Amino acid sequence: MSSPKTALTGIVLAGGGSTRMGRDKASLPWGREDLLHAVLRALIPACARLIVVSNTPRDIAVPEVAVVADIFQGCGPLGGLHAGLAATVTEYSFVAACDMPFVNGAAVSYMASAAAGFDAAVPFVDGFFHPLHAVYHRRCLASVERALLAGQRRVSDFYPGLALRRISRAELSRFDPELLMLNSLNRPQDLPAKL
Repeated sequence: MSSPKTALTGIVLAGGGSTRMGRDKASLPWGREDLLHAVLRALIPACARLIVVSNTPRDIAVPEVAVVADIFQGCGPLGGLHAGLAATVTEYSFVAACDMPFVNGAAVSYMASAAAGFDAAVPFVDGFFHPLHAVYHRRCLASVERALLAGQRRVSDFYPGLALRRISRAELSRFDPELLMLNSLNRPQDLPAKL
């Protein structure tokens, strides 16, 4: 039986317009590197392969990371999810946005295990899904494509009809009591004063 790492691809979405931030979020400084690399490095313990979805060229300092562009241009994160799933060769992939630097590798591995037998494993906290911190089976690709062709743009638009494993607050809080892993940095005021 394969471990989650050998069966899991990490997909990082880095193609957004960053309109609320006012500049490219992926290249924002974070520690000694940038947000994109912080997310990639957090995924290394849990993922055997890494993919970055970006419509702009990226200098990736992590070895053997594939960079792919959206197939459906201008469709936001749902288009990014489609491109990532189209490029993966593993059954399951963990998908995160590039502005989520608190991703927790142990939680990712747990979610990958919890996804077994389901189409997706998605955090459901305080009545809301967190679709950009979730595990998706490659068979979701067809549903994502149908949603895009129907003009839908929210990632959760393709959830109806899926065998969905909801990941609870209690499950995630064992790895991160404050659930920082679900936080995204969307605006300048979301950034720490000192990095």
